[in-house]
Amino acid sequence: MSIWIKIILKVLFWILVGGIGFNYIMRFISYSFYKRAKQNGKTEETVQKIEIGNSLVGYVRSVNFHEKKKTILYFGGSGEIAYNAALSYGKLFNDYIFACVDYKGTQESKGRMNLKTMQESALQLYDYIIKQDYVDTSHIVIMGYSYGSGIATYLASKRKCSKLVLIAGYRDICDLYNKIIPVFFGPIRIFVTDNIDAKTYATNIQEESLLITSDGDKTINKKIPQALSKHFKNAIVKEFKGIDHADYWKHEEVVSYIHEFIDN
Repeated sequence: MSIWIKIILKVLFWILVGGIGFNYIMRFISYSFYKRAKQNGKTEETVQKIEIGNSLVGYVRSVNFHEKKKTILYFGGSGEIAYNAALSYGKLFNDYIFACVDYKGTQESKGRMNLKTMQESALQLYDYIIKQDYVDTSHIVIMGYSYGSGIATYLASKRKCSKLVLIAGYRDICDLYNKIIPVFFGPIRIFVTDNIDAKTYATNIQEESLLITSDGDKTINKKIPQALSKHFKNAIVKEFKGIDHADYWKHEEVVSYIHEFIDN
């Protein structure tokens, strides 16, 4: 065997080892945020725990559970577990039911967290919510932020909704992985398992979609949601100025713009 063939084989071996290893590391990090997050110490009567089947646990917020209301199904970013999201963000949408679920294998939800079970968790939340007396099934908004935007896009591609809202959305999971370890480019992308492929899900969505971004977002560059929007049939992109990735919900102009989009 020539020396060049040996070199090529060694290079291919280390690419294989590196690709598999980096993928495992990134998947472990991504999932651990949801598994290790802690509930806020607050309790409010407006937030109710829901149990879906024998495996899923989620939380729903409403100021009145005896009245049919428009509903938001929310999928949060890394570490945004269901209770905390319902408690914090539900207050921004008092005219809505605000529902979240913890993916299987995280918090009190049983099972193992992976792409398939994340998708199942989203579908089961939707199918549970539409059967509740307090939900206006004619106006269901699916909403996702950062990591959760991919699962929100998946759900919108599989179930009927009135609007889809993505905050700091990505094309596929490589957009997030590459921010931490910038190696998943070109053929190396084949090593990514559990790929949340939002751009592919988007092609099956008919409903009007809003993609929110900011020139101050250093985690999801504004060019990424803009590129993602081209895969939708009916999407608009709203760019805000100077807002950091973690701060979208802290800005009244963002919340107001979302209200303007979903209330009609």
